[in-house]
Amino acid sequence: MIVQLVVATGNRTGQVIPVSGEKFIIGRAEDCHMRPQSELISRYHCAILVGDKVVVRDLGSTNGVRLNGEKINAEQVLCNGDKLTIAPLEFYLHIEAEASAELPQGGSAASWYPPDANGATYPGGQSTILLNQLKTLNQEVYTESQPSHPLKKIL
Repeated sequence: MIVQLVVATGNRTGQVIPVSGEKFIIGRAEDCHMRPQSELISRYHCAILVGDKVVVRDLGSTNGVRLNGEKINAEQVLCNGDKLTIAPLEFYLHIEAEASAELPQGGSAASWYPPDANGATYPGGQSTILLNQLKTLNQEVYTESQPSHPLKKIL
């Protein structure tokens, strides 16, 4: 299963972060897979668990985890296109069951982005650029060699 976090806001909008392994930990601790440099992120903030389904689990963080705007209190199943907010960070999820990172038929990524408040399929601003270039970004992610901790200090 291919799971990716796509940065939704900020100066890194559109950056694709591959979720590797069965347990992907986000937090400021040295042994976390993704280590955002924000004091609003707990040392062990949350985990994304990949198996037959993809779930997010808050690890007792101070500032919480939101799924599509709702604070989670227990383990929650993630779906393609969900918006995951981890303290100040916002991501869209790209989840694909197949081994291919190809976009849906016709190259449209609209199927994994929820409609905005006006019913538009794509988020505004730089996210539209992401949607037009997602296939290229995915190819770059999968062709680069992965260091032992590829996501340290990425944010």
